Amino acid sequence: MDYMEIEYITKNEFQNILKEAALLFQETYRFYYQNSEEGRLLYLSIKKLLNHCNSASVILNGTYFEAIENSDQVDHSSVKVLLRSALEIYITLTSLYWFQGNENLREKEFRFTVFKYSGLKSRQKLNHNDISSDELRKKISKEAIEMKNLKKVIESKGAELGKRKAHINKIIEKGWQAKSITSRLEETSLPKFFKMQYSYLCGYSHSGYDSYTQLAEDENGIKKRVNTEMLYFLMSFLLAKLNQALLFNLNENVEVKTSLNETYRLLNKYDINQPC
Repeated sequence: MDYMEIEYITKNEFQNILKEAALLFQETYRFYYQNSEEGRLLYLSIKKLLNHCNSASVILNGTYFEAIENSDQVDHSSVKVLLRSALEIYITLTSLYWFQGNENLREKEFRFTVFKYSGLKSRQKLNHNDISSDELRKKISKEAIEMKNLKKVIESKGAELGKRKAHINKIIEKGWQAKSITSRLEETSLPKFFKMQYSYLCGYSHSGYDSYTQLAEDENGIKKRVNTEMLYFLMSFLLAKLNQALLFNLNENVEVKTSLNETYRLLNKYDINQPC
């Protein structure tokens, strides 16, 4: 799918779907949020995704430097950093909660254990000698014990699920990163044209030469309006996919009152996995 085939979205159209996503989250979170660590993670992750899109829309209104006259600008770079993070949240949620075959509760529990283990292992890299807070040092030490216990769970549960020993060892070594984010992206139901955006968005979070070339292109005044409307489209489509996942994973007896007209319009038109 080429960009020219995409119907660019205006600020007002984006705000409509952001409103749908926020209202749907407000209406439904109590049905899937439970008093558990898994439920809290789901709640906070969706809220973070919504906040990224909301903050990106504020940036797209324009910014300026107070010390410099006529410095008005649209900071596309920062919006793309937020969009990349929002996309990674969606990818992670899909892999943790909404993956195909998620009716297998044991697999779901295993993935969450790996996710938690990975986070605790990463925190162990902190230089304990430089931590001035006794409370934080005690917390990190406690987490080290919890991490070792989770390691044992991963080994035993992984074996029960029939996972290869080499794969389990890789998970123990690399944690959640044992499978790359791009591999997890490919497992989502996002259309190919959207998946292709990920490496492009990554350039804005890094400081390599590819980032420089992308920033230089953003300075082209002719492209700025199209660039803005493309960002509105990508954020709107991601929110539509979020809404779709939330609806799909609700119990059948839950009645949703939030109108999702813009969500359905976008999904019906663009949610097609086809060659670009």
